[in-house]
Amino acid sequence: MALAGGCSLAGEMSDARRIDASPVRVHGVVDRVVPVKGGTTFRVSYQVEGQRFATEDLPVGQGAKLTDPTVGTTVCLEASTVHPETVRLCNQRYPSGDDMIPTEGLIVVAGAAGTLMAAGWILVVTRQERRENRRSVSAAQATDLTSAGTEA
Repeated sequence: MALAGGCSLAGEMSDARRIDASPVRVHGVVDRVVPVKGGTTFRVSYQVEGQRFATEDLPVGQGAKLTDPTVGTTVCLEASTVHPETVRLCNQRYPSGDDMIPTEGLIVVAGAAGTLMAAGWILVVTRQERRENRRSVSAAQATDLTSAGTEA
């Protein structure tokens, strides 16, 4: 869980740096609206230097808007000039939306804490088993010595 959250967070930060390094503002158009469980997915098409691109990864329709975008709605985008497939909504810092960064950060922290707790538990259990094995061996050796002394 921590690894997946960390990779996602690193990807978001990398994409944001790409856009920040050479940004270009373009207008995208919502060209497909698909209702899915828990919300709606929007595909946004846009052009950068004559090349056409499309994305479904943007948090279009989220926020304080009263209505969801419909097909044909224009959306302000910031794309990387060098990597035009890397795009985010205008006035956002990260491509998947600024709200995702704290969530991904919490996933990383929770996953790391869970991993450390599991590792600690495994370590404690392993040490206890070793101690019990040593006690069993010591008791068996002591029994062997006392029985050998009574036979003589």
